[in-house]
Amino acid sequence: MTELLTISGLSISARLADCDLRLLDDVDLAVRRGQIVGVVGESGSGKTTLARSVVGLLEKNVRVDGGSISLAGEQVVAPGVDLTAGVRGGQVGMVFQDASRSLNPLMKVRAHLAEVLHRHVPGIDKDEVRRRSVEVLEQMRITDTARVLDSYPHQLSGGLRQRVAIGLAVVTRPSLVIADECTTALDVTTQTKVVELFRTLVDELGIGLLFVTHDLMLASDLCDEIAVMSSGRVVEQGTALHVLESPEQDYTRRLLAAIPAWN
Repeated sequence: MTELLTISGLSISARLADCDLRLLDDVDLAVRRGQIVGVVGESGSGKTTLARSVVGLLEKNVRVDGGSISLAGEQVVAPGVDLTAGVRGGQVGMVFQDASRSLNPLMKVRAHLAEVLHRHVPGIDKDEVRRRSVEVLEQMRITDTARVLDSYPHQLSGGLRQRVAIGLAVVTRPSLVIADECTTALDVTTQTKVVELFRTLVDELGIGLLFVTHDLMLASDLCDEIAVMSSGRVVEQGTALHVLESPEQDYTRRLLAAIPAWN
């Protein structure tokens, strides 16, 4: 498997009124083609900051203090370096937590897809936009593509909206997709279907997936490897089976103990 994402010693701080707050502290992580890596932790653990740093979506008062992020061997983030605009949306797709907020309520699905394709695929023509729009919805296991393309977001169920959001992330054929808590707002049945879809997409397209969630059991069902975060640090990392069955850190054991079904 080819390594797509390499995060080495990444440290990030936020500048507050009277001090600096460390958000990430010496984080190492890697994602390869055909691999799903889960980043798990409680709210405030730093997992969303980590995900957003890869695509340059940090707040203005946040800075990279040390370390680096490389995509396919090319450095895109380091202290004083931010080349993420050149890879965001094209080489790296992003799926956010709430599809309702990430989709424009005044635009039909076909307009969303066309906008992304025109922005990130230079020279693409209308026929190719139409073909790839239908193709990506079919990849999302959406059967009534004509209806969905002509629908506004509010006319779709929550599960369909999330599938459209995932489609927007992969329609440009990126090598890496980052999913940030994208199943949180879904019911359990729909959540299961979305997780199955991610596994299928990784297997069929050969992409790498960085899956950010607070749900350790969900991550264990989907991911090949898991990194557990606490207070801006990766405190445990390994295969999903090892982290679940033989956790080495007290923090990980506490996360597992908090799952009713686990006990």
